[in-house]
Amino acid sequence: MRGGLHGSSRRWLAVWSAPWLLACPSAAMLPTTPSMDPMADAQPEGCVLERWEDGDTAYVDCGSGVARPVRLLDIDAAESGFDDNSRQRAQWQAKLWGLSVDTVLRCGQAATARIKEICPEESPVELHGEEHDKYDRRLAHVRCRGLNVNVRMVEEGHAGRYPYPADPQRPQRCR
Repeated sequence: MRGGLHGSSRRWLAVWSAPWLLACPSAAMLPTTPSMDPMADAQPEGCVLERWEDGDTAYVDCGSGVARPVRLLDIDAAESGFDDNSRQRAQWQAKLWGLSVDTVLRCGQAATARIKEICPEESPVELHGEEHDKYDRRLAHVRCRGLNVNVRMVEEGHAGRYPYPADPQRPQRCR
């Protein structure tokens, strides 16, 4: 006998496995499992980065000629103090993270400088995400130069994870 099953073994296997094969739907019928990568499932929108407001907010033009705000989803960078609202939020972050306001502002300025290096102004970007927040900013993951900018900022310690509605985590570089 060459490798493989001979007569009676093949019949036994066919009888034993037939009910299971009928009960198991084909792979085409199985529901798909969403990817763990937030950028894998949705069709991205191609845009151009106009400017970074801070380490987690960009302004992009997606073809309309108007730059719209995009809040980087799932992360929070320290505030850089670019306006009154940013300075007030820096006070909240300082209390939340047990840091001085000056430390938060320095950390936020460093995060803004770094994100500008990762994804310079006028770069083509892909936006992954359609929802908007209460300030009408689009919530999205941003891909620039092949990188998920949101993930890179957390990996480098310039932003903390933000499992909204829970409080944002302190960026690792903010000490």
